[in-house]
Amino acid sequence: FWEGLIPEKRKGPVIDLVNKMDGVIAGFIRGRLTISAIFMVFFTVCYWIIGAPVPLVIGPLVGLLCIVPYAATGGMLLVILLMWLDTGKEGFMATWWWAVGAPIIVHIINQVLDDYVLTPAIQGKSTNMDTPTILFASLAGGILAGFYGRLVAIPVAACIKILLNELVLPRVRAWAEGRAPDPLPLGKP
Repeated sequence: FWEGLIPEKRKGPVIDLVNKMDGVIAGFIRGRLTISAIFMVFFTVCYWIIGAPVPLVIGPLVGLLCIVPYAATGGMLLVILLMWLDTGKEGFMATWWWAVGAPIIVHIINQVLDDYVLTPAIQGKSTNMDTPTILFASLAGGILAGFYGRLVAIPVAACIKILLNELVLPRVRAWAEGRAPDPLPLGKP
């Protein structure tokens, strides 16, 4: 149905652009699933080390929350509550500062790994974007649209990059080389 709405002479390039954008969005989703799988293992091991109750259940659940950026914070609060309520510990693991501090430290390590290591590396490869662009897109999306902006910032930035590379830059190059007229004739009457 949608292909029927595209004029025949532009059908090929439009479908090519849509396929490229679809590939970038699919790569973004695969990348988030990969990051989530890595954090499932990470949280399970870390929660086992710090003495959280049932780390084999809580670790994968909190790691699954990492599909959505910053959603693991809710899991951190759950772990703090469970560690605080767990009365079977002895020594420093039974203190309130350990029950609060250890999950917070694990969460800080998670955020640093997610924001500065895994997301730029994995999402950069799957969306064909470099690390500074991904970091800027994530920050700008969060600032402009909050949680939802942070969620869709990387695929939107990748789609904008495709549009710029396929539609805008060839026209600018043609103008710079003198093969096309000025696209913004500001000085002409």
